[in-house]
Amino acid sequence: MTQPGSGQQPFRVEYDPTAREVVVWKTFGNPPHQTMRRQPIGSLEALAAEVAIHRHEAFLQHSLAQTLASAAVQHMGADPQSLEAAVKALSDQTSTVPVSQILRRGALPPQQTG
Repeated sequence: MTQPGSGQQPFRVEYDPTAREVVVWKTFGNPPHQTMRRQPIGSLEALAAEVAIHRHEAFLQHSLAQTLASAAVQHMGADPQSLEAAVKALSDQTSTVPVSQILRRGALPPQQTG
């Protein structure tokens, strides 16, 4: 059974009733050099560990994104609203506006010497 909503993701999750395991199929690369890897998970404990790992990685990724955004504003003079608009445009496959046109700079912070 494939999980709903996984159609556009580079993975799919199925249950193999014969082996009594959850199977994660991960897609790597782009056609024609695309490969798939099979990761069987045979116990509830292993599934719980996988969930914990992915949630922790997501937390770290979110934290890094927030820190990078703060650095862009603080050190590079980025306007926070323009930065967010540029990030959204980069995530939108239909966007054709160059990021440089979206980004506006606020007042540049004074240069630190030392």
